[in-house]
Amino acid sequence: MSPPDPGAPKSPSRPRILLVEDHDVASRGLAKILEVHGFEVTVALTGTEAIERLQSGPRPDFLLTDMRLPDLDGREVALAARQLSPAPRVALITGWDYDLSDAATWGIEWYFPKPVNVQDLVAKLRQPPDAAGSSD
Repeated sequence: MSPPDPGAPKSPSRPRILLVEDHDVASRGLAKILEVHGFEVTVALTGTEAIERLQSGPRPDFLLTDMRLPDLDGREVALAARQLSPAPRVALITGWDYDLSDAATWGIEWYFPKPVNVQDLVAKLRQPPDAAGSSD
């Protein structure tokens, strides 16, 4: 096998996702599925870890965060992401029923109930920002 040609055009980078989910099995499973769909996924198991990753780069294109984390509320992670420039697009994933009428205040663009419908999630992630609309 020959080494890659340094003069060959580089392949476009895959969109980066920071997935914040405290259940290890769920986070690994969703990460693998998203990777199959062409995304580069980094997993954080706590809100604090997620905020550290947001601040230390590389910056994600998307933040997918669970609502209930062992140390923070997922909305707090979303708010920290909103402070970045450019800010990632944010989806909240939860198995709990919350009033999300203030989602935009937190910087949350989409809401996905658990179990996540992966086809719907991938479709939203592939939409350009101006066509994505508000949360479902």
